Amino acid sequence: MNQMPSYLSSSSSHAGLLIALEGIDGAGKTTQANLLSNRLRAEGYDCVVFKEPTMGEWGRKIALLSKNGRTLSAEEELKYFYEDRREDVQHNIEPALKKGKIVIMDRYYYSTMAYQGAKGLVPEHIEQKNLEIAPKPDLVIVLDIDTSTAKHRILLRKDQPNHFEQRLGPVREIFQKIAKTRSEINTIPGDLSIQEIHSRIYSLVIAKLEEKHERRIVRYTRNSPTEAVV
Repeated sequence: MNQMPSYLSSSSSHAGLLIALEGIDGAGKTTQANLLSNRLRAEGYDCVVFKEPTMGEWGRKIALLSKNGRTLSAEEELKYFYEDRREDVQHNIEPALKKGKIVIMDRYYYSTMAYQGAKGLVPEHIEQKNLEIAPKPDLVIVLDIDTSTAKHRILLRKDQPNHFEQRLGPVREIFQKIAKTRSEINTIPGDLSIQEIHSRIYSLVIAKLEEKHERRIVRYTRNSPTEAVV
């Protein structure tokens, strides 16, 4: 088995740009990830979106837990998400970043900190464990909405919240807490219009690209990849 690199002491060592969209269920992460990726691609950037949990071996196990209503201990849940993320980094995230792509994560290890933290684990310990196998994002955006709005949106798309979605209050509190102590995290109110949220996210991403103007990000011109300083 190939040894995964440790990211404990690195924040921006990869060639591409890593963006994570976070927030409780119903916050609008998937909608915004798609809007952002479509706009960046239209402007010529090589951009990919990865969603966690994945459809890999461990991600499918997580999906079955959610579907069947089976609950695990916080430690067991952490193992499932950790192993799923390890595979995601190895097969998807790291290769894309090495190619200089913009990678947009629809959930990342901050969700693990919040959801498994809400079951009693220490978020900081979860963060340290994940940084052993997962690169730290260049930019994290937390979409913050109240739990009543979130539950209403969840009910609109399916019957009943699953067991992950039944502890949204404590999860939101952890997201709010960690956002105050980590410089890479920006919080956007999730009850704004979809277009306003998108505009704010896009502005943050462009600012990050300009901040890293010496970083080579893959951009496409007339269907041919070129490296551009942005």
